Amino acid sequence: MLTHPRKAPFVVLLWFVLALSPFLAWAQDYALGPDDVLKITVYREEELEREVRVGTNGNISFPLLGEVKVEGLTVSGLEQDFTSRLKKYIKHPQVTVFIKEYATISITGQVVQPGSFPLKDEMGVLEAIGLAKGFTKIAGQNNVKVMRIENGEKKTIIVRVADISKKGDKSKDVPLKRGDIVYVPESLF
Repeated sequence: MLTHPRKAPFVVLLWFVLALSPFLAWAQDYALGPDDVLKITVYREEELEREVRVGTNGNISFPLLGEVKVEGLTVSGLEQDFTSRLKKYIKHPQVTVFIKEYATISITGQVVQPGSFPLKDEMGVLEAIGLAKGFTKIAGQNNVKVMRIENGEKKTIIVRVADISKKGDKSKDVPLKRGDIVYVPESLF
């Protein structure tokens, strides 16, 4: 029970910040890459404000700078890079980058909530299944397929999720990549 009514807003704000801190830390360390949508603003330079999607080559196009490689940079790294590059054209540029859309993975088949989900660094199949609210009763848990395109070729990886869960051997989990499709088939019996 709060003894002072003026402390209530502070307590609520503190709780909110603490609840969001794991997400904020993750977002700060997130490595930019293909399919991310970025909103880039330069303070007092409205004509430079852009919303751009990172291309499959990891690049974006930006006024005054041309084509810029952003893949692998963090938000703060990109802000620093652009600030440095724009100093040739603008006195004291203040660049802000906001991720409007994260790269996604898709989860289909026998999961409770199929759909597209934001890809977090080092996310594996187990965590992806959790995002989709778990398996349905008829899911083939030891025949989960991860479908991806690597070097222009289609690749399918079979993941034995039930075995990983029972044995607790997370090293057998498969790390997911941008654009992966996780398919959970129906169990044969």
